[in-house]
Amino acid sequence: MHRILIMSIVIASTLLSGCINPPEEPPLLAAFETREYQAQKGLAVIHASSLYARGGTGQGVAVALIDSGLNSHLPEFQGRLLDPGFDYIEKQAGTSDRIGHGTQMAGILAANKDDQGMHGVAYNAQLIPYRFGDNDEPFFFDSEIAQSWQAGFDKGARILNNSWANAIPATEINEARYNQVMPESLMTARKLVRDGAVFVFPTGNELKREPLAEPGLPVALPELEKGWIAVVAVKNDGSSINAKSNYCGVAAAWCIAVPGGDSGAEQGLLTTSKDGKYVQTAGTSPAAALVSGALAALQSRYPELSTQQVRERLLATANRTGIYANSEAYGRGLMDLEAASRL
Repeated sequence: MHRILIMSIVIASTLLSGCINPPEEPPLLAAFETREYQAQKGLAVIHASSLYARGGTGQGVAVALIDSGLNSHLPEFQGRLLDPGFDYIEKQAGTSDRIGHGTQMAGILAANKDDQGMHGVAYNAQLIPYRFGDNDEPFFFDSEIAQSWQAGFDKGARILNNSWANAIPATEINEARYNQVMPESLMTARKLVRDGAVFVFPTGNELKREPLAEPGLPVALPELEKGWIAVVAVKNDGSSINAKSNYCGVAAAWCIAVPGGDSGAEQGLLTTSKDGKYVQTAGTSPAAALVSGALAALQSRYPELSTQQVRERLLATANRTGIYANSEAYGRGLMDLEAASRL
């Protein structure tokens, strides 16, 4: 009895003296779990409201969007552009978006919190859009991609969202082969990773057990890993991998799982269309955009950390319980912004 009493006094004294940090108080989440938040079904699965309540909304953080462009005139993107970017098809500053893919990814990433439709995971972040190739595969637009990466980095983006990948299995890529088709991109990626950038790629939508070339590139070039994230898509309820997504496979060490919607009516992630309506999208492309936005939001929570340190925090705090212990499929696990934002 005396021993228990003495121990209680010691613990209480230690807590008061600051030697042991008391548990962090749970944040007040209701203010952030709005109708917009609930409409974007992926946000609740990754516990984004906990990050918002702790100050992580993307404020002051830029993301380069390398895609089919962006309709920046939509209300959802007012105030969200750090720079108009560049259109490599029209050869001019600023972008249009003929097919709508880039605008959909931008919505997932950073659409405004304005009581309309839905909002992006990093609703206070800023975007720098680049248009290349539209939807023309393969994506061997080497010079345009390399220039987009470098320009985005030079204008302040340390997070580079690439919701595309070339349909070559990562297991078949080596440095020499990739250098044949994407030499400028390879050189630029190496340089920017050394300089602190983080590249985000989807694993691909072929329902294969291995990712495509770009998400798996650190297999061939290990020095890229510290600045790389591959993204696998799960269903909106987080119950399993979705009907399209490739596994993490050989990219498991730098791969993370997030909601990417699924096929069927009302089964996708809600986002913005190029004409201003709200539409459903599904696959590993929106999943990658969700991760890029999460990185931006988490970076604003931890401005003292480098973007590559934020990347490692995001991966290290992923949920690996249940099905997410299967690293072949889900890599480091299901993204958990409550855990990632916890002191």
